[in-house]
Amino acid sequence: MGFSNDELLFLSDLFKAQAPPQLPQNQKLTVQSDIPANIACLFQNANLTLLAEVGHYQLWFPLEFKVDSSGTFTPSLSAPEVIDTKGNQRSWRWDNLNIKSEGYYIESISSSGIFLKPQGEHAAFNDNQIMQFDLPNKKHITMSIETVRKSKDGIAARIIDIHEGQEHLRAYLFDVHKRQYANLYHAIPPS
Repeated sequence: MGFSNDELLFLSDLFKAQAPPQLPQNQKLTVQSDIPANIACLFQNANLTLLAEVGHYQLWFPLEFKVDSSGTFTPSLSAPEVIDTKGNQRSWRWDNLNIKSEGYYIESISSSGIFLKPQGEHAAFNDNQIMQFDLPNKKHITMSIETVRKSKDGIAARIIDIHEGQEHLRAYLFDVHKRQYANLYHAIPPS
């Protein structure tokens, strides 16, 4: 089987040495290993994220630039916020928990909300309160929550602020998501 002239031309173009682009004589192309001091402060305080899409989930990775003593910037990724894009976009919720905290079982949690079931009728709950608990991986979390809905099944609350353990909660939820949906992560190396 032979190649047509168009196919041969295409293949020869693929392996042809490329000439470097020519810059006008008054311009130089240089590469620097550090960021100029007058813009470095922008990267030190930058609030950047990288987006990855896995199935119908979005992973929003916080990106920070750390500066070492020589002034070299190193990018650092943290555990992502997992967003479920099916239906309304919201933080992915893990609902196979059974953590005890202050008279309640935490039945499900996301980075933005929590569902609590009373352990007994004596459990008092304010509409706004601080909760403390340990995740199954033994990481401590302290958060302020606000009641969204009460029913016979329990209390749905919005997380107002995570005072301690925000990164731990995101990392825990991401690890659980990776385990539950391992088929979606088969091409992503483990963290």
